[in-house]
Amino acid sequence: RTPASSHRARDMSSHACARPARATIAVAPRLARASAPRIARAHRSTQPRATTSSAGSTSSSSDADASPAPYVGPPRVVILGGGFGGLYTALKLDALTWPDASKRPVLTLVDRAERFVFKPMLYELVNETMSDWEVAPTFADLLKPTSVCYVRGDVTAVRVGDVVPFADGGVGSSGGGTIELASGETVEYDWLVVAVGTATAADESKCPGSKDFAIPLSTLEDARRLAGAMRDVEAAFEKDRTAAAAAAGGSASAKSRKVAVVGGGLSGVELAGVVAERLAGKASVELFASGAGIMPESPPGQRDAARRRLDAAGVTTRSGTRAIRVSEPSSGVPSGVPSGMPSGVPSGVPSPPDADDARLPSAASLTYAEGDFESRTEEYDVVCWAVGQRVEAPESWPFPRDRRTNKIVTERTLRVRGHGRVFAVGDVARVGDESAGSPGADINPNARNAASPPPDRFDVLPATAQVAFQQADYAAWNVWSSLSSRPLLPFKYQHIGDMMVLGKTEAAVALPVGDATLDGPIAAALRRAAYLYRMPTNEHRAKLATSWLEQGAELAAKEAPGILKSLGVPLPDFLAPNNNRP
Repeated sequence: RTPASSHRARDMSSHACARPARATIAVAPRLARASAPRIARAHRSTQPRATTSSAGSTSSSSDADASPAPYVGPPRVVILGGGFGGLYTALKLDALTWPDASKRPVLTLVDRAERFVFKPMLYELVNETMSDWEVAPTFADLLKPTSVCYVRGDVTAVRVGDVVPFADGGVGSSGGGTIELASGETVEYDWLVVAVGTATAADESKCPGSKDFAIPLSTLEDARRLAGAMRDVEAAFEKDRTAAAAAAGGSASAKSRKVAVVGGGLSGVELAGVVAERLAGKASVELFASGAGIMPESPPGQRDAARRRLDAAGVTTRSGTRAIRVSEPSSGVPSGVPSGMPSGVPSGVPSPPDADDARLPSAASLTYAEGDFESRTEEYDVVCWAVGQRVEAPESWPFPRDRRTNKIVTERTLRVRGHGRVFAVGDVARVGDESAGSPGADINPNARNAASPPPDRFDVLPATAQVAFQQADYAAWNVWSSLSSRPLLPFKYQHIGDMMVLGKTEAAVALPVGDATLDGPIAAALRRAAYLYRMPTNEHRAKLATSWLEQGAELAAKEAPGILKSLGVPLPDFLAPNNNRP
């Protein structure tokens, strides 16, 4: 290796593949199973262009007198997005058997974050019953046993190599293209899988201030922020109680803090249940839902189980409300500051906290309207946001969109309409019907794309992990089939039930049989087992199983009396709290 290339090798970026910094990424021929992409950064035509051969040597040429040599090597498959759809597609493609070794693709996974996030378990980070590594392992660790190359970057543009214009004004493609990253790098592809998903997003046009003053739960950073806000509420309550007791000259209770959860769907109800359990006795939790009430699209049995749990946890549900504005808290004594303090405070006794000291960093004012009544504004220590979804694929990307959802329209095979070498999976995809007409038509995919019984309560496939899991299998197989000149398989969604968490040992699982629903600790154990099975790799699954067994033993010893009581099982003598046996 030349001194120049040695220097570049030491100057690595954050990518998991060995490659120079400041480079255009072009995947090289596979010399071994774990070979890294070939890299060169595109320079202006007046500067030398560095290229790297498959053997790893470096040479210079001038873009002014020579165009880039055409790529020769195995197919390059790039997956955008490392969520359930993207990561599992990459892992499945890596695990497939390729009869023709020359067809085995070089796989590249691109994601803006360094960690895969198992989103259904973000609630365990909010109540701090799990660690980050359990819910959000790094891509580097997950992909270490595979040949998948991980590139960390924020995608700014997708450029198709051959634009095919359509009569309706849309465009298509039949070949590869390039991905542009915010860093200035580009990733070349022959086949592309779009799996960037969706994220909880506040709509500032409908509720000003919701983006700045409310906290969503969609990313690892959101979960950390909410967990920190919960710790602040707990600490503030204890401080209030100490101040109240000192002012009263003895024991006294403090006024509870207030937390609002905006959104009565599945996510909002889960968050309200988890927060209410964690802050029991320290904060009141109010859940704001639309006129349809909580979880209108969920099975009735699961909805009833969730309602019972919320009532038991003391959650106040405000149905028929809509949030109008979230803003900075108004001046004055915020919620949670003990009221009715005696005017004459003895010397040496701490004074009640003033408004500025008592207000938490997460505090906000929520203005809402209930039915046809006038709006009202209340102060909260935390406003949690669980309304709205934003498709993470910008409209500038050259793919057809569904007019209502803005999702990328695909054929039943998950291939993007009009783009022969592009597939889309997960929340970003709207599975279409080839006979539906224009690419942007509003269509109901359930009749053809769901196995019996179809989830007829959804007008589109649900934005859940189980849909992305299943689509990843089909997308990987169809990429394999495309490269192997085999027919593609149409996607068939098999609904296997709905799971939701409501506390450390509380969950509600709707089974795919009639309206059968399990709830309580049994459902919580079933949920954990199902998610353990769905973890991306055997290595991470083994680490989690060991950790969860240890946690389960500790939790059983601590929570066993309450669990047995909830199940109606008599409490054994050795678990009695006042057992005085020697």
